[in-house]
Amino acid sequence: MSRLPESFKGLFQFAFFSVVLISASCKKDSTEPLAIDESYFPLMIGKYIIYDVDSVGYNSFDNSSRISNYQIMEQVDSPFIDNAGNQAFKILRSRRTNADSAWVATDVWSANLTDHTAEKVEENLRFIKLDFPIELNREWYGNAYIQTDSPLQYLSDWQYKYTAVHQPLLINGNSFDSTVTVSQHDDENVIEQTIYTEKYAKHVGLIYKLEEQLSTQPGQSPDGFIITMQINSHN
Repeated sequence: MSRLPESFKGLFQFAFFSVVLISASCKKDSTEPLAIDESYFPLMIGKYIIYDVDSVGYNSFDNSSRISNYQIMEQVDSPFIDNAGNQAFKILRSRRTNADSAWVATDVWSANLTDHTAEKVEENLRFIKLDFPIELNREWYGNAYIQTDSPLQYLSDWQYKYTAVHQPLLINGNSFDSTVTVSQHDDENVIEQTIYTEKYAKHVGLIYKLEEQLSTQPGQSPDGFIITMQINSHN
């Protein structure tokens, strides 16, 4: 049998080792844990955030609008194991008219982290608030756990998206070094406007929330609401 020239032997050896290296690299990438930055969704017992809330409701039937301003406090309470087997934390929610009023308890929500998501249960509806790793333009179905039949059909197929990541931001007089913006839904046309947006700050959590649902027929006043929630203070 003829022997291969030395140049060909070297070429084959190079190709063999290249395949081995590529295979090892792929195997490493497939088992490497995701970069989960929990600092944007801190769940520490006793942590609280106070929000200033502005709510405007529109009624085309009588051409009226209703404006209300109040504060909401969300505080992380005790841990528990939820129905999915995850460790979750109770979120105690309270409301007051202004800084001089007493807090009145309103709801108990919950929040948890998984191996690749940050989730929150609001009024028995589970939302996937963040999806890791945090990357610009990363998309996910944030309402995937929700049965979006009537009257929740409007939540169907919302594709959340990071539209800004790790950016400094000034909100309601509070300065933050690193924030991410999540566009949950943005659907605008000549007669309807549905915009839902949230912003999170590192080591703080949710700092801003916009819920806007408006419909307008030609020659009529709008129907719907605009609710803006901005961080006031936190510990």
